[in-house]
Amino acid sequence: MPYRPRARALALGLLASLALPAAPAPAAAPRFVFGRSPSVFQNDPDVVATRLGLWLDASYVDNDRESGSVDLNHVNLLVDTRWRSFQGFLEVEYENEVDRYGAEEEEEFEIEQAYLRFGPRDGASLRLGRFNTPAGIWMPVHWSILMETIEKPPHAARELLPEQQVGAELAGRLFPGLLRELAGQLDYAVYAGASGDAIGQEDVEGFTVGADLRLLLDERWLLGTSVYRQKNDEVDDRSELNLMLYGEAKLPAALTFRTEYLHQRRERPRGKPWDRTLDVVYGALRWDFARWFYANYRVSFGGDDGPDERTTDQLVNTFTLGIEPHPAVRLKLEYSLHEFSGGGRQDFDFWGTSVGVRF
Repeated sequence: MPYRPRARALALGLLASLALPAAPAPAAAPRFVFGRSPSVFQNDPDVVATRLGLWLDASYVDNDRESGSVDLNHVNLLVDTRWRSFQGFLEVEYENEVDRYGAEEEEEFEIEQAYLRFGPRDGASLRLGRFNTPAGIWMPVHWSILMETIEKPPHAARELLPEQQVGAELAGRLFPGLLRELAGQLDYAVYAGASGDAIGQEDVEGFTVGADLRLLLDERWLLGTSVYRQKNDEVDDRSELNLMLYGEAKLPAALTFRTEYLHQRRERPRGKPWDRTLDVVYGALRWDFARWFYANYRVSFGGDDGPDERTTDQLVNTFTLGIEPHPAVRLKLEYSLHEFSGGGRQDFDFWGTSVGVRF
């Protein structure tokens, strides 16, 4: 019959097409997603996700020694890009901090953080670049808008530790079997780097090294310790070994307790007769007594460097009322008393208000 050759040819063609490998599909173009919320990172890990952030704060501060001032204190712009196991982070800051409560007066533009991170798993990640010093509770964050008070705790106000490191960090999160039963986690960080004015690491010179270990249980209890070694470029290039103990506890009745203790063992300057070891500690209690309101009390005590380079003791009582009408807005009203013993330094009171906004 005449149709059989045609049917046979069609059948052979079909078998040949099945036997040949299929042509590869064209590679999909990479997808890019942008947003202002951390939820931008909940997309497919193959998507290049970028978060853009901006926050600023302004304040009126005064004390009984100087006239008050109104200032725009911080404007921070951040770009956070993640793709699979990689992260690139950049934070640029304008800072204008006035000397009203014992901290150094500063006004400058700077790169606050700039690093690359590779973290294929929770147990280990590698970070390279400039990043916040991973020591204690305040230092790894230290964004004013996220903190309860206008005034910094003593170790941060006097920059006993540098705010940033320039180098490399190995960090991770561990979940041992025992901690699984306790709903806990163990975080660690080991870091080292170089310092010097040429790379934007002021007041510190040479090699730096440190480690931080913290235990979090049931998302209510935090206990940690940090060690850090640096060489102080401001005072005869002396070596400083720092040991920090810290903790936080979420208590009944909407109370949160926080404490940090720093022991700094300083190399004695040549020809100087006095010991340069320094200890500072604070304890803070926060009460979230209403939907938008919290009250915070902090008492801090410890050595303070006087004008003659001798240490005197300083006691600071800080009272803060915080108002958060929106998750991105925080208003703080604060009053504190600074008392010195020895060294001939004058006591003073501080008061101020601060408004911070995140975009």
